Amino acid sequence: MMTLRNLIDHLELVPLTKNIDMNTSFFNAYASDLLSNALAVIDPNTLWITVQVHGNILGVGSIKQCPAIIISEGSIPSQEVIDKANEKDIQLLASQLPTFELSGLLYALLKEEQCG
Repeated sequence: MMTLRNLIDHLELVPLTKNIDMNTSFFNAYASDLLSNALAVIDPNTLWITVQVHGNILGVGSIKQCPAIIISEGSIPSQEVIDKANEKDIQLLASQLPTFELSGLLYALLKEEQCG
């Protein structure tokens, strides 16, 4: 399993919410901008990559107990969404990378971690 600390260090992600638990672990990731797809696939060990920045991402993250939501392509949610994420203990991270590139880099990191 990989931790958020490793992920943030390797991919230069920016924490958007306070109190990020750097020891949060995960072993999978899912990239989709469709909330219904995310609801169908994400589990408590799966990060979610999306460009969506509205409050509904917090509902999905909460219901699916997602370890963290990574918002790609330089998108940044409003302060209201960030504040609600803090209230709900949902970890939000941001990346300037396009979703495709971020997904590929994350996939490579996860495979490297699994192979030792």
